Amino acid sequence: MPLNILRKMPTNSGKFVIIIKILVIIFTLVTFYTIGCADDPSSLGLNFIPPGETTGVRVFDSYIDTMQVTSVNVRKYVNTSTSSNLMVGINGSYNSKGLIRFGGLSGDYDSATVNSATLTLSYRNYYFPVSASDSLGQIAFDVFKINQSLNFSAITLDSVNSSTFGTVSQGSYTGSPTADSQKITISLNTAMVKDWLEYAADTSYPNKNYGMVLSPSAASTVIKAFYSGLSAISENVRPKLTVIVTKNNNTDTLTTSGSETVSLVNASITPSSETFSLQAGVSYVQTMKFDLSKIPSNATINDVQLYLTLDSANSKFSNQTSHSIAAQYISDTAGLVTDGFSFSGSPSGGQYVIRVMSGFQASPFQRWLLGETNYGIMLRAGNQFTNLDLFTFFNTTVADPNKRPRIIIKYTPRVTP
Repeated sequence: MPLNILRKMPTNSGKFVIIIKILVIIFTLVTFYTIGCADDPSSLGLNFIPPGETTGVRVFDSYIDTMQVTSVNVRKYVNTSTSSNLMVGINGSYNSKGLIRFGGLSGDYDSATVNSATLTLSYRNYYFPVSASDSLGQIAFDVFKINQSLNFSAITLDSVNSSTFGTVSQGSYTGSPTADSQKITISLNTAMVKDWLEYAADTSYPNKNYGMVLSPSAASTVIKAFYSGLSAISENVRPKLTVIVTKNNNTDTLTTSGSETVSLVNASITPSSETFSLQAGVSYVQTMKFDLSKIPSNATINDVQLYLTLDSANSKFSNQTSHSIAAQYISDTAGLVTDGFSFSGSPSGGQYVIRVMSGFQASPFQRWLLGETNYGIMLRAGNQFTNLDLFTFFNTTVADPNKRPRIIIKYTPRVTP
């Protein structure tokens, strides 16, 4: 073998040095890979991660960790003009008035004689409370004039008072409708309807058409719903006004089903010390404020789930119940104004789970960490504007800790530049 080739071959000791160097390099690479994959790096390791990089997902669980939660039940008056229900009646502390205003009346019947006027309503097979005996319950109401102009699409119970409605009955009803679409008829005072026709012909006429209110009397034992003016099923089930008039010796029958409707529901709810209620229609909502002091202010919120345990024995659901609740970001000190976006929650076993995250809206928890004022979230019934669904949940004060509201937050700490 040539001498120059032998000189290029490493000795045994040289081979050993090369192997050692290779092993050191492999060990170093494995060490850095392990640090980079760790979910919970040390504070020393954080110094080697570029600002803005994630350091693994961590989990905060209020059943394991501690978090102060402020929970308050408050009344938030709502407008129900978008509901398919026109609710009337009394049960216990619950009282509902139904308001109706017919539009589109012909202006051709000024100075006409009103021979008769009839209001026809179609029962919607909804009753509150929700037991079988309540389905047979009686409602009774008087019809009174509305004395002032009301915006039906915005009016709430707290915007009316004793002078809003007249005190002279313009018609009445007592009965127990039980079948869906069952019709009831109420004879109306012809003088009131004549005023409506005069106003349709001349808007300067002093007696305006502000509509009428169906005001329940003490003979009611239940609240029942009729199809409202917005019913999408059929025009045949909407409130209808039928008027027989005579003018210039000609007698005509006028009918209209074009109306605005709204229910004004009042109730006083006193939950137990261990529960809170989400009461649609009336309505009661719950505000919850979470102390985030244990979540790093520079964290990225990956997921938030709020678990609520239902007190089914004290909840009231019907065939109209959607069994959904919603959470909304509170944007004012009083706790009654929200940004309008809802995070929905649905039942899972005996619990309701609200995922307070969305691909369309930043989580309230992220917004609070970014510096927005933490007023908390508002919880409300899914059918808030539709009927009288009553959701009762166990509160933070319930004796059984496994029934208390639970919040699980998944977040990623980030390195401060």
